[in-house]
Amino acid sequence: MHRLATLGFSISVGVSAVALTSGCQPSTTVARTVGPAEPAQRAAVSFVHCVEQDGGGCVTRDPLHVSWDAFALLNWLGAGSPTSILLGLRREVEHHSDRLAVQDRLVSVAARYREPLRGAECKPESATPLTELLPRVVARVQARMQSLGLWRPDFEELVASLAGEATAGLDGGWLVHMTCYGDPYELWLATAKRDERQVVVGILSSLPAYLGGEPLSDDFVEGRIRARSSGSSVNIGVVREGAVDSRWMPFSIEEL
Repeated sequence: MHRLATLGFSISVGVSAVALTSGCQPSTTVARTVGPAEPAQRAAVSFVHCVEQDGGGCVTRDPLHVSWDAFALLNWLGAGSPTSILLGLRREVEHHSDRLAVQDRLVSVAARYREPLRGAECKPESATPLTELLPRVVARVQARMQSLGLWRPDFEELVASLAGEATAGLDGGWLVHMTCYGDPYELWLATAKRDERQVVVGILSSLPAYLGGEPLSDDFVEGRIRARSSGSSVNIGVVREGAVDSRWMPFSIEEL
């Protein structure tokens, strides 16, 4: 009997030791890591929620707005119509040199988005580092201006200056692509790194094809027309390719 009691005590001690030892084993579960784009995506979501409530009041004074404006100006040179560039380049360069004017433009854009974003249920889809996009934008501008016969030393100097501004302020920033269930269906928010935080410094309503953007589907375009018809029940629909004789309209129809 004494031997059985001793054996039972030994088994009990052994089980307790095993349990104690197993409880001290380090966990082998891998914790979920935060992706490099997640802070920018969170900043974009917070900004959209703010715009839904306060519109242009969400824009605060920030010198990084000028860096984004330099990127946006280059993007306009790469994607805008040649006529608009010839007529508006001097005005846009003068506007870019005025920091308050740059800020006011972003305030106006945010104010216009206040109503459309309410109920649109936008969420981040993807994000791309702005430093990856900038060289593509600059290459596009150079090739396009050369084809138009506008690539002169003064124009080359302007593009280099804008690229330098964009690089200096947007290094570490992201272009966050957000998709929405309703109008505006998608938008791109640019972020920049301020101290250790990501802040939104710009908004694009569309992305050119050379940067990976795609035109909205016919259903989305029709939905946008209905949403912006000011309560009218008239739906003018989408004008599709082939609907107009090319002899009268010898160029591709743009879906706005």
